[in-house]
Amino acid sequence: MPSKSKSKSKGQKSKKLRGVRKPKQPRQDKKAARNWLELPSDIMVNILQRVGVNDRLHNVQKVCTAWREIYKDPAMWRAVRIDRFSAKVRDDHKWSRMCKHAVDRSQGQLDDLTLIGFCHDELLQYIADRSSQLRRLELVYYVSTDGINAEAFKKFSSLEELSLVRTMVEGVNIEAIGYCPLLKTLKLNEEALRFWEGTYFASTQKEIALAIAESLPQLTHLELIGNCTQNIGLEAILDGCCHLESLDLRGCMCLDLAGDLGKRCSQQIKYLRLPHESFEPYDDADVNKMQVALGLNSVGLVGVDFVDDFSNLRKLG
Repeated sequence: MPSKSKSKSKGQKSKKLRGVRKPKQPRQDKKAARNWLELPSDIMVNILQRVGVNDRLHNVQKVCTAWREIYKDPAMWRAVRIDRFSAKVRDDHKWSRMCKHAVDRSQGQLDDLTLIGFCHDELLQYIADRSSQLRRLELVYYVSTDGINAEAFKKFSSLEELSLVRTMVEGVNIEAIGYCPLLKTLKLNEEALRFWEGTYFASTQKEIALAIAESLPQLTHLELIGNCTQNIGLEAILDGCCHLESLDLRGCMCLDLAGDLGKRCSQQIKYLRLPHESFEPYDDADVNKMQVALGLNSVGLVGVDFVDDFSNLRKLG
């Protein structure tokens, strides 16, 4: 029979064994931080081109000399998009200066320009004087009481696509746009619910349609989302724009396409969107255009009775 002292010693050893800590595992080294300067130059340029103009000018180009040198290349400023509503700053002068800076950086190579919420006559003229290679122009909320700057469009000799959203346009403005010989696409999505102007507004819409037919016969794509064009204006467009392939009439509730005019549209136009068609599928930009064109805000229609006013417009001229 084993003695008590031996059993005690075994118990003490087992306790000691239980208390022994396992040896620490060697610590794995953390992954080295990515050095962006080691990226291939073409990849780096592709990334930096996707940065917004505001961040380019005020943040990114200040990070290092290499990035600042990349942004000195005029090719980095061929496509410019500036949205006044993307930042908290509401100073129009700041956005105008930023746009001019971007135009100057392009050194005449500006090809694609989108301005949201701050463009005006003086700025558009500044762009026109320095951007003879501009092929695409989109203006949202153009600030003017007399329509767009007609003189500026006489210098956009390379313009192929023009988009005007919630911008006051009259027949004379469309005639000025006719100075763009290469223009193929026109997106004229206005504020459709300006019914308090009564007969004047209806006659203006008619003038616009007639001006499109007379001044832009070379158009192949026309978008009139939320426009108040009536049958007589649409007929003129179909007569004058013989090369028209696509026509978007969504939200144009003043049109009556139940008869021969509707049949003619179907036969003449390859890609036709009708007034009552859904706006789906659409992306965020299309949602904004739809809301703007139809006079919608976060609450709904802006102080008008949608159905009654459209039916009244149909009775005008």
